Amino acid sequence: MRESIYASLPIGLQHLAVTAQGIAYRRQRYGGIFSQYLAALRSSEFAPAGQLLELELAEMQRMVRFAFEHVPWYRRMAQALGADWRDIRSWEDFSRLPQTTKKDVRGHSELFVADVFRSSDLIPWHTSGTTGTPLTLLYEQTAVRKLWAFVELYRLQAGVSRIERRGQFTGKVIVPGSQSPGRKIFWRYDLANRALLLSTMHMAPENLPIFAAALARYRPEYLCGYPSAIYLLAQYYLRAGVTPPPLRAVLTSAETVLPHQRKAIEEGLGARLYDQYGQTEMQSFWYQCREGSLHVHPLAGHTEIVDERGEPCGPGQSGSVVLTGFLNRGMPLLRYAVGDIAEWSSLAKCPCGRNMRIVARLNGRADDFIYTQERGFVGRLDTVYKGVKNLIEAQIVQRDVDHVLVRFVPAPAFSAQDLKTLEHNLRDRIGAAVGIEFQAVELIPRSQAGKFRPVISALQGLRDGCLEHAISSPCETR
Repeated sequence: MRESIYASLPIGLQHLAVTAQGIAYRRQRYGGIFSQYLAALRSSEFAPAGQLLELELAEMQRMVRFAFEHVPWYRRMAQALGADWRDIRSWEDFSRLPQTTKKDVRGHSELFVADVFRSSDLIPWHTSGTTGTPLTLLYEQTAVRKLWAFVELYRLQAGVSRIERRGQFTGKVIVPGSQSPGRKIFWRYDLANRALLLSTMHMAPENLPIFAAALARYRPEYLCGYPSAIYLLAQYYLRAGVTPPPLRAVLTSAETVLPHQRKAIEEGLGARLYDQYGQTEMQSFWYQCREGSLHVHPLAGHTEIVDERGEPCGPGQSGSVVLTGFLNRGMPLLRYAVGDIAEWSSLAKCPCGRNMRIVARLNGRADDFIYTQERGFVGRLDTVYKGVKNLIEAQIVQRDVDHVLVRFVPAPAFSAQDLKTLEHNLRDRIGAAVGIEFQAVELIPRSQAGKFRPVISALQGLRDGCLEHAISSPCETR
């Protein structure tokens, strides 16, 4: 209902609606404990390794006790194991607890909600995850403000802050499909947070000069958002010979930054790229320093990287990421298998002076693009599953520019409304010209390595070829 009202507004009023939402976000994120907690994070950022380990262990024990006493899922688990929170005294003890899977949370979400909160005390959020599998999450208000203190810590070490002007590439539908094709306004202003929100769903080659012109007028101090979108813009600057606005940093998240993307972004935008890794489930916070190291902050959560037997991986050994968040008591998750693959660094200590563990490499979060003549390159398609309640998983397959196939595994309660919502969401992102075929299946095939691919495109060679011509003309795809 709110989306349809927003779509019906004139663009000027849409700017005001986005700003009103920005005011709500600012209150939710930056009030209360935010400033106090940020000051504590800054004072402990370069603490000795031993002190950080003691704090991390204490946070783990505190969360285990809370979960065993107040979260039905873990209370039952402890009873089944004959365990007590007092038994979890070390990381070795902790590692013996069973892992929590996304299937557990998706199928029994109500059992993960702490019984000390009323539903009105918690903030709901819905996410599809990278596999197209919907999850419903609940946040404690304090946890949200603590998380955004970590985000601000990340910004500050990159030399920027939340109060400075930014260009933010967003996957939200800020430009409705009802906007006249002749109105090339692919952004909305969030005046409350000094942000120019740029639609990643409209970055067709012919639109890149329009995005560049908007940034030239706005003159942000930094850019943030999906690396795939920022990469496309950087390629335009490089190939068109256009000078970007002076930037102090580029902050990326939500996707794996590939080496060629980092190189193009830093060269094309003339600014250092700082990456960050986190989850909607609020389980960890990793952030990149000026030396290029990806630091795992021990006060946000405990990170494990384990092999197929559940044993800890050593430096240079790829394994599954298992996380335990310390911030959100509303819906705690212990030893949560997020489905990502990473490996520890062999670097004992970063030259930046932080004594936190370092992740050498993160794999498994790079999204493929699909290409349409109307919208150009479209990524982050996992967002099309938001609001589709009865979907187990889905995969988007593109074999030509005029057609996409959506394979999906429906839950028993999957309805015509779910299919309608899915089609509506996908249309908002890829436009009206592409044919969409839906195919209900019992199982979506995995790769030979056993990996799930949310997007499969046979148009891999189209991307660079189109970008070569984006400066002067739209892509010819036939």
